[in-house]
Amino acid sequence: MMNGIDISHWQKGLNLSEIRYDFAIVKATEGTNFVDPCFHDFMKKAESLGKCLGFYHFARPEKFTAQNEAKFFYANTVKYFGKAIPVLDWESSGKWNVAWAKEWLDAVYSMTGVKPLIYMSESVVNQYDWSSVALSDYGLWVAKYRDKEKDYNYDMSKAGKQPQVKWWKFFALWQWTSSGRIDGYKGDLDCDVFYGGRDAWMKYAGSAIDRTYIVQEGDTLSKIAKEHGESVDDIVLKNNLLTVGQVLKI
Repeated sequence: MMNGIDISHWQKGLNLSEIRYDFAIVKATEGTNFVDPCFHDFMKKAESLGKCLGFYHFARPEKFTAQNEAKFFYANTVKYFGKAIPVLDWESSGKWNVAWAKEWLDAVYSMTGVKPLIYMSESVVNQYDWSSVALSDYGLWVAKYRDKEKDYNYDMSKAGKQPQVKWWKFFALWQWTSSGRIDGYKGDLDCDVFYGGRDAWMKYAGSAIDRTYIVQEGDTLSKIAKEHGESVDDIVLKNNLLTVGQVLKI
């Protein structure tokens, strides 16, 4: 079992080297036009500290199509697949639209080979029929708070009862407070527990997958390497000549 936090630009100024956590899940994108301004800095810092990583997309099913949001998420986070757990944050209006969520999850899985988790409250899990998502083996991150009282340094003695959910046999993470306090930071933090160790985390992240990219007309090795967070030399070692339509190992 591991303890961690989920963060976004609302925690701008948080020094990730001064607090205790096993993992950090960082907001990446929202809709089709917003990239969290703290996303890359938070991810880079947590990665440099050897922490387990996750990154999430805040869905806007009432505004945009699932396909367009999935493509936007992928375009802005591609280099993290295989290194961190992708998540769909399901808490905007339109929460009834299970088919939209399933389409987004399927689209990201199709593009990356990684199955994202879905985040939602206990009440939303139990209010709608999520059988299609659960049966497709998309993991669950569930939120349930006992109260808004301050909880210090991952002390779960006042967390209350674990969530009770339909459709899933178990959940991967529980966000048990939005009023967490951790030494080294003065503000409230969302605190989460992950029911597994580092190896389990990396399996959710898809660390064993082979990342690929289909070469497009006008591509160069330097352009591809930059977009995927790799070096030109590493890509050359894994592949032969660069041709349009070629499937590169990344």
